Amino acid sequence: MRALAVLRQRGSAPVETIFAFVFVMTLALGAIQIAFSLYARNIVMTSTHEAARAAVERGRTEAEVHAIVRRVLGQGAGGVFRATRVEVVRHVEGTRLVVSVAVAGTIRSLGPFPASLPVTARAGAAGEAAVP
Repeated sequence: MRALAVLRQRGSAPVETIFAFVFVMTLALGAIQIAFSLYARNIVMTSTHEAARAAVERGRTEAEVHAIVRRVLGQGAGGVFRATRVEVVRHVEGTRLVVSVAVAGTIRSLGPFPASLPVTARAGAAGEAAVP
Protein backbone atom coordinates (compact mmCIF):
# COMPACT_ATOMS: atom_id res chain seq x y z
CA MET A 1 0.00 0.00 0.00
CA ARG A 2 2.81 2.34 0.94
CA ALA A 3 4.67 1.56 -2.30
CA LEU A 4 1.55 2.48 -4.27
CA ALA A 5 1.35 5.89 -2.55
CA VAL A 6 5.01 6.59 -3.40
CA LEU A 7 4.39 5.70 -7.06
CA ARG A 8 1.48 8.19 -7.25
CA GLN A 9 3.78 11.03 -6.08
CA ARG A 10 6.44 10.22 -8.63
CA GLY A 11 7.08 13.13 -11.05
CA SER A 12 5.05 15.66 -9.08
CA ALA A 13 8.08 17.77 -8.02
CA PRO A 14 8.89 19.02 -11.55
CA VAL A 15 5.24 19.89 -12.17
CA GLU A 16 4.98 21.78 -8.86
CA THR A 17 8.25 23.58 -9.65
CA ILE A 18 6.94 24.70 -13.04
CA PHE A 19 3.72 26.05 -11.48
CA ALA A 20 5.70 27.88 -8.80
CA PHE A 21 8.09 29.32 -11.40
CA VAL A 22 5.22 30.61 -13.57
CA PHE A 23 3.56 32.17 -10.52
CA VAL A 24 6.75 33.89 -9.34
CA MET A 25 7.57 35.17 -12.84
CA THR A 26 4.07 36.62 -13.22
CA LEU A 27 4.46 38.43 -9.90
CA ALA A 28 7.91 39.72 -10.87
CA LEU A 29 6.76 40.97 -14.27
CA GLY A 30 3.74 42.62 -12.64
CA ALA A 31 6.04 44.44 -10.20
CA ILE A 32 8.25 45.58 -13.08
CA GLN A 33 5.16 46.84 -14.94
CA ILE A 34 4.08 48.85 -11.89
CA ALA A 35 7.58 50.35 -11.61
CA PHE A 36 7.60 51.33 -15.30
CA SER A 37 4.12 52.82 -14.98
CA LEU A 38 5.11 54.95 -11.99
CA TYR A 39 8.27 56.07 -13.77
CA ALA A 40 6.32 57.05 -16.90
CA ARG A 41 3.77 58.90 -14.76
CA ASN A 42 6.57 60.90 -13.14
CA ILE A 43 8.01 61.75 -16.56
CA VAL A 44 4.57 62.96 -17.71
CA MET A 45 4.25 65.15 -14.62
CA THR A 46 7.77 66.53 -15.13
CA SER A 47 7.16 67.35 -18.80
CA THR A 48 3.92 69.11 -17.93
CA HIS A 49 5.60 71.20 -15.23
CA GLU A 50 8.57 72.01 -17.47
CA ALA A 51 6.31 73.17 -20.29
CA ALA A 52 4.23 75.40 -17.99
CA ARG A 53 7.36 76.93 -16.48
CA ALA A 54 8.90 77.59 -19.91
CA ALA A 55 5.68 79.19 -21.13
CA VAL A 56 5.70 81.69 -18.25
CA GLU A 57 9.41 82.35 -17.77
CA ARG A 58 10.48 82.40 -21.40
CA GLY A 59 7.25 83.50 -23.07
CA ARG A 60 6.93 80.40 -25.24
CA THR A 61 4.08 80.06 -27.71
CA GLU A 62 1.54 77.28 -27.57
CA ALA A 63 3.30 75.38 -30.36
CA GLU A 64 6.61 75.62 -28.49
CA VAL A 65 4.94 74.37 -25.31
CA HIS A 66 3.61 71.35 -27.25
CA ALA A 67 7.13 70.73 -28.58
CA ILE A 68 8.63 70.92 -25.07
CA VAL A 69 6.13 68.37 -23.77
CA ARG A 70 6.79 65.98 -26.63
CA ARG A 71 10.59 66.40 -26.36
CA VAL A 72 10.70 65.74 -22.60
CA LEU A 73 8.34 62.78 -22.99
CA GLY A 74 10.41 61.36 -25.82
CA GLN A 75 13.69 61.71 -23.93
CA GLY A 76 12.39 60.47 -20.59
CA ALA A 77 9.71 57.91 -21.32
CA GLY A 78 10.71 56.80 -24.81
CA GLY A 79 7.97 54.71 -26.35
CA VAL A 80 6.34 53.76 -23.05
CA PHE A 81 4.00 56.79 -22.97
CA ARG A 82 1.85 57.96 -25.87
CA ALA A 83 0.44 61.48 -25.45
CA THR A 84 -2.99 61.79 -26.98
CA ARG A 85 -3.81 65.32 -25.80
CA VAL A 86 -1.76 68.37 -24.81
CA GLU A 87 -3.79 71.39 -23.73
CA VAL A 88 -2.36 74.84 -22.99
CA VAL A 89 -4.46 77.58 -21.38
CA ARG A 90 -3.12 81.11 -20.88
CA HIS A 91 -4.82 83.97 -19.11
CA VAL A 92 -3.88 87.15 -17.33
CA GLU A 93 -5.02 87.80 -13.79
CA GLY A 94 -4.28 91.42 -12.97
CA THR A 95 -0.56 91.76 -13.70
CA ARG A 96 0.17 88.03 -13.60
CA LEU A 97 0.32 85.62 -16.51
CA VAL A 98 -1.06 82.21 -15.56
CA VAL A 99 -0.38 79.20 -17.77
CA SER A 100 -1.94 75.78 -17.27
CA VAL A 101 -0.71 72.75 -19.20
CA ALA A 102 -2.56 69.43 -19.23
CA VAL A 103 -1.25 66.22 -20.79
CA ALA A 104 -3.31 63.06 -21.22
CA GLY A 105 -2.33 59.75 -22.74
CA THR A 106 -1.70 56.11 -22.10
CA ILE A 107 1.18 54.06 -20.75
CA ARG A 108 1.88 51.05 -22.93
CA SER A 109 2.02 47.74 -21.11
CA LEU A 110 5.38 45.98 -21.03
CA GLY A 111 4.54 43.00 -18.86
CA PRO A 112 2.17 40.07 -18.99
CA PHE A 113 -0.87 42.33 -18.56
CA PRO A 114 -1.99 43.69 -21.95
CA ALA A 115 -3.97 46.67 -20.64
CA SER A 116 -2.79 50.23 -21.27
CA LEU A 117 -3.03 52.60 -18.32
CA PRO A 118 -4.49 56.10 -18.78
CA VAL A 119 -2.48 58.96 -17.28
CA THR A 120 -3.41 62.62 -16.93
CA ALA A 121 -1.15 65.35 -15.54
CA ARG A 122 -1.82 69.04 -15.06
CA ALA A 123 0.62 71.75 -14.04
CA GLY A 124 0.38 75.48 -13.74
CA ALA A 125 2.81 78.35 -13.48
CA ALA A 126 2.39 82.06 -12.87
CA GLY A 127 4.67 84.99 -13.53
CA GLU A 128 4.61 88.66 -14.33
CA ALA A 129 2.73 89.45 -17.53
CA ALA A 130 4.65 91.32 -20.22
CA VAL A 131 3.72 94.99 -20.28
CA PRO A 132 3.21 96.31 -23.84
